[in-house]
Amino acid sequence: MTRLSNRDSRRDPRVEAAFRVHYRSLDQLVVALTNDLSRGGLFMCTPRLLPTNAIVRVHLELPDGGGELSVICRVAFVRGEDEAAQTGKPVGVGVEFLDFAAERIAEIERFIAERRASSSTAPQRRGLDIVIAEDDAALREPIVAALRGRGDHVREVADGIEALGACLNDPPDLLLSDVQMPRMDGWQLLRILRARTSLVQVPIVLLTTLSDDESRLQGYKLGVDDYIGKPIAVEELAARVDRVVERAQRSRPRDRRSLRGDLEHVALVSLLSFLAVERKTGLLFIAGEATARMYVRGGQPLRVEIDDVPVKGADDPALAALFGWKRGQFEFAAQEVVCADELHTTVNALLLEQAGRSRDENDS
Repeated sequence: MTRLSNRDSRRDPRVEAAFRVHYRSLDQLVVALTNDLSRGGLFMCTPRLLPTNAIVRVHLELPDGGGELSVICRVAFVRGEDEAAQTGKPVGVGVEFLDFAAERIAEIERFIAERRASSSTAPQRRGLDIVIAEDDAALREPIVAALRGRGDHVREVADGIEALGACLNDPPDLLLSDVQMPRMDGWQLLRILRARTSLVQVPIVLLTTLSDDESRLQGYKLGVDDYIGKPIAVEELAARVDRVVERAQRSRPRDRRSLRGDLEHVALVSLLSFLAVERKTGLLFIAGEATARMYVRGGQPLRVEIDDVPVKGADDPALAALFGWKRGQFEFAAQEVVCADELHTTVNALLLEQAGRSRDENDS
């Protein structure tokens, strides 16, 4: 049984305060992992407010005697009593993890998987129906074995044509697809599936080596839900699959004009450049260190709200901080935008200003 412990007990002179977060149940931990921890931070309801950029230590206590994880964080934003009263949200601080590496997330995912498997009182998990399209049998077989080993029903196919037939015959809960395949590649398969009403809601994850923003943004434009990079860590695959399916179930029905994605895969600057080139009009919603809404008309930003507080202008530090978000989910929904232009700038001007800020920070 995985036992997690505080790996860093040394005193750190940078730390100004310590907080303890206790997860009372496995379900609560799963929600926290999906909504907060996997995105690189969390919000703590506390009257102990510290200034932005303060360094704190947060002890994450896992349920059922699972031990704790200690992580060094930076205070990213503070919500005082006045703002809480205006927004109806709790008083507290939002923190960004500074030393919470990907392997720690994987450790929590394994802890959850093991506790779920061993708990006699846990509700019976419904196995997912998954289609996997991968022409490399050596890569496909361990993925299939891992998913079947936890009770999922897996249909194996070797190319995009077979994957399309399997999905048309019986829409799955999830499609895992390689990009480079014979007869029909992953891009063609993605376009066809998203063009069919009966399959537009099926979550699609691409197994790929793609790493540049342009290629991944193209995938999000076509309707991909997530990427899993090759080589694939099979021990983390199940948790990633569950996260995508749960996110799809919580989200509103997919609109063919919408664009969903992850800031880990596509930087905000690349996303805004795309909206400008395509002259898109609509609402860009971002859930990261906080929640942000950007109203865009003809590809140009008109108004930005962060945690429901309007940005005061193009030179507002809050807007610069938004460009620094590295983790979070985004969704752009095409819709009519009737608000006034409160920023009086363009995407190009914002990106040039952000590039200048980055150079100044690197030079200092």
